[in-house]
Amino acid sequence: MRHEALLALLLVGACAKPREERAHPPDAPVSPSKAVALKAPERPQPPGAVVVRTDAGTFEAPSVRLMATFTEGEAPPALEVALSAQAQGGRQWAVLAPVEPAFPKTKHATARLTRMPLQVGLASAELRGPSGPPTLADEGTLELNVTGREVHGTVRTQDADLTATFQGPLSVECMVPAAWLQGTDTHASPGAPVPVAPSSAQGTTVVPDEAGTTARCRVLKEQFR
Repeated sequence: MRHEALLALLLVGACAKPREERAHPPDAPVSPSKAVALKAPERPQPPGAVVVRTDAGTFEAPSVRLMATFTEGEAPPALEVALSAQAQGGRQWAVLAPVEPAFPKTKHATARLTRMPLQVGLASAELRGPSGPPTLADEGTLELNVTGREVHGTVRTQDADLTATFQGPLSVECMVPAAWLQGTDTHASPGAPVPVAPSSAQGTTVVPDEAGTTARCRVLKEQFR
């Protein structure tokens, strides 16, 4: 009889334990700091942003800029590819490279990193902190490839903080002689005066054609669609 009573008590205890466990939440409680870390979503990337990845961290920019400066006559524009990306804490990673007039067709460029004055075939790369002088690349290479309006870039240098890969959209910015915006073939209606940029080497005053109203600027932009 005692044996049967003891067996009954054991069976009751075994049945009660699962009910007790089910009464508690399925997840164990976590510390407040860990709970915040689990609930906080990753910071979203801006739509269409360029992302630069380096050993110094991740930097972001709205776009890689192709800056074209046209002058009077039929000469091709001077072209520069520029990227200035920001990170938290005020850090900045930047690259600048003049490129060949054929770049809109080839969609490819390579350059050697230098601290010397820039020309086609030479590029600069720098890392800036919130204070102090920037870190400039003494040597290395830059490679650019464009597919449609998407840029893929690689910077290789001995400085790990400057070595980077980046990818994102390309934007085209045109500077044209001021007279072009008043020409009959631009289809631009008269409006407020546009800001004047510094004169080109030939002495021609150039202004931004933000709306792409000039024929040559439209043709350039259509090459990156």
